[in-house]
Amino acid sequence: MEEKDLVLFRLEGCPYCKRAEDALKKKGIKYRKIEVMPEKSKREILKKVSGQDSVPVLVEVIGAKNQDDDIIEWLEKK
Repeated sequence: MEEKDLVLFRLEGCPYCKRAEDALKKKGIKYRKIEVMPEKSKREILKKVSGQDSVPVLVEVIGAKNQDDDIIEWLEKK
């Protein structure tokens, strides 16, 4: 999987984001990171790609994974 295929929307200091990142790194999967704003009102891009405004969100070219548990479950299938 190419790095350009996955994008992780994250917030600095978010423990759920760190958990998702750790799982990606453990699997050796490359990804791009996009830092989101702390204010939920400024997270319009997340709403467009995932239908929610919370992080983490992992976006694959073919779809999005919401929440750390969903990201880890998807990784376990890889």
